[in-house]
Amino acid sequence: YASFPVLIMRKAGLWAAILIDNPYAVFMNTGANEGIFQPGVSPFEKLLFLGSSDGAPDIYFLAADNPVSLVRRIQSLQGRIPLPPLWALGHQQCRWGYRSASDLERIAAEYERRGIPNDGLWLDIDYMDGFRVFTLNKQHWPDARASLAALRQRGFRVVPILDPGFRRDDAYPVYAEAKKADILCKTPEGLDFIGFVWPGYTVFPDFSLPEARAFWAAQVKQLTELGFSGYWIDMNDPSTGSVPPDDMLFDRGSKDHASFHNQYALGMAMATKEGIQAALPESRPFIISRSAYLGMGRYSAVWMGDNVSNEHHLRNMISMSLNFSVSGMPFNGADIPGFAGSADANLMRAWYKAGCLFPFFRNHNVWDGKDQEPWTRGERVAKVVADYIRLRYRLMPYLYNLFIDQEEKGDPILRPLWYHDSSPACEKIGDQFFVGPAILQAPFVDTGAKKRDVYLPPGLWFDLAYGRFRSGGTSHVAKDSFASSPIYLRSASIIPLRRGEIQRAQANMADIDFLVVAAPGDKLEYSYRFDDGESLAYREGKRSEYRLSLDWTGAEPEIKLEELGKVCGVLNARLLFVGSKACSSILFHGKRMSLKPLRLQLGGMRLKARCCQLEQAISGKE
Repeated sequence: YASFPVLIMRKAGLWAAILIDNPYAVFMNTGANEGIFQPGVSPFEKLLFLGSSDGAPDIYFLAADNPVSLVRRIQSLQGRIPLPPLWALGHQQCRWGYRSASDLERIAAEYERRGIPNDGLWLDIDYMDGFRVFTLNKQHWPDARASLAALRQRGFRVVPILDPGFRRDDAYPVYAEAKKADILCKTPEGLDFIGFVWPGYTVFPDFSLPEARAFWAAQVKQLTELGFSGYWIDMNDPSTGSVPPDDMLFDRGSKDHASFHNQYALGMAMATKEGIQAALPESRPFIISRSAYLGMGRYSAVWMGDNVSNEHHLRNMISMSLNFSVSGMPFNGADIPGFAGSADANLMRAWYKAGCLFPFFRNHNVWDGKDQEPWTRGERVAKVVADYIRLRYRLMPYLYNLFIDQEEKGDPILRPLWYHDSSPACEKIGDQFFVGPAILQAPFVDTGAKKRDVYLPPGLWFDLAYGRFRSGGTSHVAKDSFASSPIYLRSASIIPLRRGEIQRAQANMADIDFLVVAAPGDKLEYSYRFDDGESLAYREGKRSEYRLSLDWTGAEPEIKLEELGKVCGVLNARLLFVGSKACSSILFHGKRMSLKPLRLQLGGMRLKARCCQLEQAISGKE
């Protein structure tokens, strides 16, 4: 569904990347040309071949002495991801089959009754009138504005699907206006190109035209004003149904299909974002797309399309997400626990454990599959699923700050092991990953496996499942457990956790537990930032920021907390300390404070920590 022609290489300590900006199909031959005759080249000499089926590609060569700098440059070249609204980082619930206000109200009530956090309720194509985009079925949405407002009041955002095709129907105003404006894709004969998709005979806006993007944006603006909070844009490959797309021409028929095929979704995302911003100029827009091209991150996130509920897709969503993450699309995720088919109880449990900290986190399934909301595979599995959803919400301050770092520096949220450890042992490990710099996951992707090997990069790691520190630079065997999962915290790390029971991502970000994982000799600083999570005011400096520092180079750990700005609220902080050496107290700005034992639930694991309240002790002041 997506085209990101990016190749990352390492040789002799140098990291390099090649990025090819060309909307035509691009190929990269990394040396498989043995035995192929090239004039002047030995048939046994391996060379790197770059090319494209057509067009005049812009080729960028990037180099750095470490992978972090290289990936930041790849991201900066394409455009870093604007900070999303906080609700978009929460759990999202979707189903091909949700079509009415009453469907969403029923699902919302069940989430509330069970106390499972959830932020988004999503609508697939059934909410429309005969699959006509920008319409609502009046039978199912008799008063859409009131229904959406009521769900919003309860904390649920509603996200409908948008497909690019218009039903060819003169009684359908969107089609009639688009045809009159002459903004539709053409055939070689100069006629409107007609596909056959959900609405039947379907025409397509030509997003290569500025006036087509403006027309689409105007429709999005009107729909948004009803109370929708974001959009998922689908079928934008473009999918033309049973009609081959080759005769679908762009720029009023002057450009062939391949010249804009890969950029079609990019044009749709640009127009959709423009429409949301016109309706909600003070809010951060949220869009997620099935298809994508270089630079898409400035406009939209990406989900991995129509995956399947099986172990193959579970395993490969990890490597696919990591490839997206370092190639310019760090805001991504897969449908959990798979779109097509029906996940059994073990697969659902495994998928939620593996995907609970992915940048995008949505439960979605096909219309003819079994219901797969978190409570549909028995109460025992429902508890595990709910625990890992709650883990995400507990870690929301950490995730949110990773997205801040993405916008400011270009760091991905999910990272391959080689991002932080470029030793040869990490190069081929595709089923482990970092979430930011502090958390490493090694989920079970084979539901029949009882154990798996886990490689820990050099350093000291706290194993959440076992409640103990492990030395890195080697592998160990992790055993499968019904409730726990192989999750490791780096020493030294400072991880902000949200305190208490949380039902929505938009909850208070000022009540924080700072989880400090440390060993003697560690020294570290961490900046924690929070804002209103919704508006663009942070770009004008309306954000609170605090810096927490750890220094354990002396006999006991010393902590300092510095206030850098409290625009969005005063921090109410508690310190949770997990040390490789037992500590009964810390020095806080030189003052000794006792630590009390505490047990904390994180996913299916109970963390033993020692804690103290940092009462109004900002910048050394009591």
